[in-house]
Amino acid sequence: MHFCLCNRTYPTSMPLNDNIRQYRKDHDISQETISDTLAMTQSNYSRVEKGTVDEKMLIRIAKALNTTPDVLRFYHLPPKPTDEQQTRTLLAQKDEMIALLKDQLHRLHEENSRLHARLADCLQGGGSELYT
Repeated sequence: MHFCLCNRTYPTSMPLNDNIRQYRKDHDISQETISDTLAMTQSNYSRVEKGTVDEKMLIRIAKALNTTPDVLRFYHLPPKPTDEQQTRTLLAQKDEMIALLKDQLHRLHEENSRLHARLADCLQGGGSELYT
């Protein structure tokens, strides 16, 4: 998806109508409120958000949302991760946590072995070195 501004083409990650819808939702503005401001029915405005938005309509919508057309053109959120991406991310985090816990467990076993050895030495030799 691209749009043209001052004879330059800029890529966008979301289509303009999606940017408008997301901006409206993020600002807790209903379709009914915008459609009333634009003097159209809610169902007609809904079609605008689902279809192609021309420059004239973009200017009207921006004004109704108290923003500028450029804000709506560039307004986008990072794409929502897919379930597969979320699963991969969670698995990677869990794998990292498991590795850290295994390492900690290994160090605790080593420390436990050293403490057992010191305790055995102290019990055999009188115990004076237990707290050194």
